[in-house]
Amino acid sequence: MALEPARLEVEEALKAYEDCVEGEALEYGEEYERVTYMEYEAPAPDPCAEAFARLVRAVRAYEAAGGQRADLDLRGQEARVYGVLDRG
Repeated sequence: MALEPARLEVEEALKAYEDCVEGEALEYGEEYERVTYMEYEAPAPDPCAEAFARLVRAVRAYEAAGGQRADLDLRGQEARVYGVLDRG
């Protein structure tokens, strides 16, 4: 995959993940933090898990195409995304 299309896929995946998180925050309002904590602690499905997995795959593809992490702006998701990538 060429670098520019890979970078665009990262941007699209990040936007999809942010939209998912924003939608959950709007749906749950003041209960959002409690609900997301319960999703993390319990075996309940996380509705944004697939969007996050897409973001991780996009960053992995970007790096495989020769891109550097420092060139990406993941808008606060760097630690979480790179934590997953560095584990395996």
